[in-house]
Amino acid sequence: MKKYLILFLVLTVMVVYAADFVSPVAGVALVTSSFGEFRGSGNRGPHFHMGIDLSTNMRSGVPILAAADGWLVRIEIDDDDIYGNVVVLEHENGLRTLYAHLSKFSPKLDSIINSVVSEFGKKRIVVNFPTKAFFFNSGEPIGYSGQTGEAAQPHCHFEIRSADESICYDPASFISFSKPKDAAFSVKSLVIDSERYTYTEGRVYQFKDAFPKIAMNAVATLNKNVIGLKTLKLYFNEILVYDINLGEIPLDEFNNVWSVYTNDSVSDGYSYNAWYKLYPDRGTSLVKTNKFAELGKLPSRINVKIVCSDIWNEEYVVKFVVERR
Repeated sequence: MKKYLILFLVLTVMVVYAADFVSPVAGVALVTSSFGEFRGSGNRGPHFHMGIDLSTNMRSGVPILAAADGWLVRIEIDDDDIYGNVVVLEHENGLRTLYAHLSKFSPKLDSIINSVVSEFGKKRIVVNFPTKAFFFNSGEPIGYSGQTGEAAQPHCHFEIRSADESICYDPASFISFSKPKDAAFSVKSLVIDSERYTYTEGRVYQFKDAFPKIAMNAVATLNKNVIGLKTLKLYFNEILVYDINLGEIPLDEFNNVWSVYTNDSVSDGYSYNAWYKLYPDRGTSLVKTNKFAELGKLPSRINVKIVCSDIWNEEYVVKFVVERR
């Protein structure tokens, strides 16, 4: 009985969290970058994308809304940092939300902004606020879209964090974003033991080591845009061998991208090619299953299945065969 009560409470908390948040961009919010995507450039080096990007149709000045009732934790004034101008709120459900790349802040903050800028100038300024001293209502503008920081185009970068900001969570786990009709899954290429191939379902590929080192460049395509995946599960002969889950990322793994992506990955604001590394290489909490050490001697022919999911929780199956040379 106690086990079922605990399960009920966990599920109830998850539902409450999900119900508490609304999109920070009004209307049908279009996701243009997903949580956990590879980012290969910038002031902080290669890193995970710790939030989602929401389209403002490449316009600055679009109101960015508080995703739930909450109080102001801090503002960051900085044109050059990776996030640019930032607002962070905390909410009664124990989570924080972060809104980045703002062109300007809410008029409610004008007197504070003007005061600190006049005193400290244009250098990076971080202003922390006392708990529950400055409130925003759900749907109230906290600022306006822009491209401060490392933003190629004006948009809304949105994060959900734990109260101590040690963990970032996929906002798509808390807010339901509509899947566009033109969204589709695509495998751009495979890499097996450093050899690159086009993917054909059921095709036989060769491997030579103790186990096939498989990497896959797969995305959800959306018009001219691409969206990263949320989970990837690798099966050998129907046995789950490896499981990557990008549902949450600790902040101390911000730069640990090479645990999930290969060093052939590229993201420069104009092109995106990221190969998911489906074999153990370095430690990460993002790998939930790793049975490579238990495999023993593999058969010479293996049926490979990779089950992928996107931010809309749609699943896609990639199937092929590998044979030992």
